[in-house]
Amino acid sequence: MNMKKQIKNMLGVVRCSMNCISIKPNNSHVYIGKNVKVVGGKGIRLSSEVCIRPYVSLWCNGGEIEIGRGTEIGERCRISIVNSLIIGEDTLISPNVYITDCDHAYEEISVPIMKQGIVNSNYRVRIEKHVYVGINVVIVGNITIGQGSVIGANSVVTRSIPEYCVAVGAPAQIIKKYNIETKKWERYKSL
Repeated sequence: MNMKKQIKNMLGVVRCSMNCISIKPNNSHVYIGKNVKVVGGKGIRLSSEVCIRPYVSLWCNGGEIEIGRGTEIGERCRISIVNSLIIGEDTLISPNVYITDCDHAYEEISVPIMKQGIVNSNYRVRIEKHVYVGINVVIVGNITIGQGSVIGANSVVTRSIPEYCVAVGAPAQIIKKYNIETKKWERYKSL
């Protein structure tokens, strides 16, 4: 291993230790960039070869965050979890992505929204392995993004996306699906 990679790994281990983040297995190589903000690190587990780029915010407010082997979280991402976020292996999360399993309450019009707390409804976010999430995407709610799917830039994901699909827009809609028989990405025909 070259010197630069050794230093990055050492910094990753130190930053995990400082923030009470666990690494599985213990001798794994991880990278955590500068100015990564962590709240609730005890609920965060990283697998080997995870890369968290600079200026990411990881908020684990009593829940759990699990990030699979070889996954990369891009710069300036914000992850805010009350219940559960599981990201599979070899997944790429582009810069400026926001992922949350909760939302602000707003029902009481006599109380400012910021003082009403959050609604979490036991929602969970699951991003399966080999997924690509484009720049500026928002993922919010009780969501599963299936294996091998692509979420296009600037999309807002408010419902689950099956495996091997391309989804874009706000709210995100499926536009392509991989056909296992023809081995091609085909235009998606909604039912």
